Amino acid sequence: MGTGRLMARLAPWMLAVCTVAAGCGPKAVRGSDVAGLDDEAMGTGLDRKDLQRMLQINLDALQSSAAVKRWESENRPTVAVLSIKNETSEHIEGALSALISDIETSLVNAGHVRVISAEDQPELMEKVRAQQSDAFDQSQVADWGQQVGARYFVTGKVYTVDERQSGERRVQYFLFMRVLEAATSDIIWQNKTSVTKALVN
Repeated sequence: MGTGRLMARLAPWMLAVCTVAAGCGPKAVRGSDVAGLDDEAMGTGLDRKDLQRMLQINLDALQSSAAVKRWESENRPTVAVLSIKNETSEHIEGALSALISDIETSLVNAGHVRVISAEDQPELMEKVRAQQSDAFDQSQVADWGQQVGARYFVTGKVYTVDERQSGERRVQYFLFMRVLEAATSDIIWQNKTSVTKALVN
């Protein structure tokens, strides 16, 4: 057997021995154990911290809006949170589903509305995902409101602008959110926030 073939066959075993004996392989760590680990960006992709930051800015804007004053005057109307549309090239559907729970939690804790869990209505949510677009069809929104008993819907989308030049890359992510009145499809509040990620030389 030639030296090259022998080394190729032994390489996995040598790597395993090196990892066990000397600890020279990757080591798994927790953010709670390593100061600043959750703060560092590992690339230009969206991460949990980016989404949470954009969501919090939007929710703060909602809490100080005329929409909340309207809800207070209506004595806690019913609200359902629809899906957040992913218009990026990234696979972040799981993270966006988690945002729905975060939005619901924020609304429940603020106490201005009664929150109906649209996720408990799988047939409705499938219809929403199938036809979701920038402009909701008014008759559809009214029908969804009747199905779940919601007077208002909160929804949104994430989209991106990607720029590259001379080996550098800058990506801007936007989280756009709005509140719709179910009966009329009127937009009673909307807001957009962004975060920028970059790879520089």
